[in-house]
Amino acid sequence: MTAASSSHRVLVTGATGFIGRACLQALAGTPVTATYRGARPDDLPGVDWVQADLSAPGAAAALCAEARATHLLALAWEVGPGYQTSVENYRWIQYSIDLLLAFAEAGGQRVAFAGTCMEYDWTAPPPFKEGVTPLGPSTDYSAAKTSLFQAFGPLCARLGMTGVWARPFFLFGPGENPKRLAADVIVSLLEKRDALCGEGTQKRDFLHVADLADAMIRLLFSKAEGPVNIGSGEAIPIADVINEIGRQIGRSDLIRLGARAPQPGDADCVQADISRLRSLGWAPKFTLETGLADTIAWWRAELERKTVT
Repeated sequence: MTAASSSHRVLVTGATGFIGRACLQALAGTPVTATYRGARPDDLPGVDWVQADLSAPGAAAALCAEARATHLLALAWEVGPGYQTSVENYRWIQYSIDLLLAFAEAGGQRVAFAGTCMEYDWTAPPPFKEGVTPLGPSTDYSAAKTSLFQAFGPLCARLGMTGVWARPFFLFGPGENPKRLAADVIVSLLEKRDALCGEGTQKRDFLHVADLADAMIRLLFSKAEGPVNIGSGEAIPIADVINEIGRQIGRSDLIRLGARAPQPGDADCVQADISRLRSLGWAPKFTLETGLADTIAWWRAELERKTVT
């Protein structure tokens, strides 16, 4: 990873989310101002926590004036229940633009923003390559991200900043929403319940969240501009992930492939071309097996902790 200099300070918005927490770990040793909205998180070395609601008028300007950061890692977005079809996505286009304007006004120099692989047209042939595979968002969430992406590069240039747009693919790891695939299967098996799944024939590009965080920080301190995919570069059947979880936990007997109906129009294969990211010297540290083992260990400890408390 390209190291930050002693003069760098990073502002991380959305720092308490799944990706945000992993990025704070990857930024260890770098001065960070990190935002939260609810209860104040536990102290972390080198992290100054600031409570901020970027949807509030003037919040972005106040935050950036206080942080005086050189680099911005913009992860904040509304991802509550039903977020894929929420009108809030379109409001976050404006909140994000307000943040970019305020960051530039406060002297910011470099921005890394989190987009999504759902910006791509999933009917296009894989692997998906930046600037080659057409964009074709199919949800309100991905449409809003795509609209912001189209303004992102010109706006950064107009403001005298450089910016890189990260497009993560399918993530898993410690702290994931328990309703998502890997976490749902892991928790079900650890609690000795049936894991109700689809057939799992679709192929997806999976990546451990710590590898995603390492890539995000590498991009933040690189000179790369424009869109960059973040994934493993390989697509595997969803059933392989589910079965590997069952093998590691030793409860394959509880897996129920085909118990859930397939989603209409679901793509057969979603895979990242990661040649741009690899050109920066990045490679994932986790394999699927080691990444799932790490995730299972986290969930096992988390469930034990909840049982004790």
